[in-house]
Amino acid sequence: MNSNSIGKIAIGLWIVTVITLGYFFYFGSTSRSLDNRTAIHLTPAERQLVLTEMRALLTAVNGMLSGLADKNYESAAKAADAVGMGLVASLEHQEKTILLKLPVEFKKLGFGTHEKFDEIAAKIRKKQEIHSLLKEMDELTRNCVACHVSYKIELESEKK
Repeated sequence: MNSNSIGKIAIGLWIVTVITLGYFFYFGSTSRSLDNRTAIHLTPAERQLVLTEMRALLTAVNGMLSGLADKNYESAAKAADAVGMGLVASLEHQEKTILLKLPVEFKKLGFGTHEKFDEIAAKIRKKQEIHSLLKEMDELTRNCVACHVSYKIELESEKK
């Protein structure tokens, strides 16, 4: 085999690898679930990490509402800050393997949600009018609803 043939094989393998990685980056490890949502297949530890993060988001929404109801703006802002992009950065090394398994639309929704928490925290600290803040929180929780309507986390062994 000459070097020209080996080079062509190497380039071909590289192209197949790039296409495969691109496919998984865009579509993730998914299938259609019985309830017609997109099932995302994760290991038990990955699933636990995602569900723990989702519970943290709900806890933050509750903390924000509680702080705003008590006119404790700093408490409400801290609750929002706790799950902003800083949380994503702190989980970065744990989430690297998960990111290839998540479809791109799920990633956009997730990152957008974390960014929205940071935006709301800044607006709370500026003590924006409560109705404006509630409108922002309405938009935020629409992301949560959209995610839960569209996606389901399943264990890899549950693939149908």
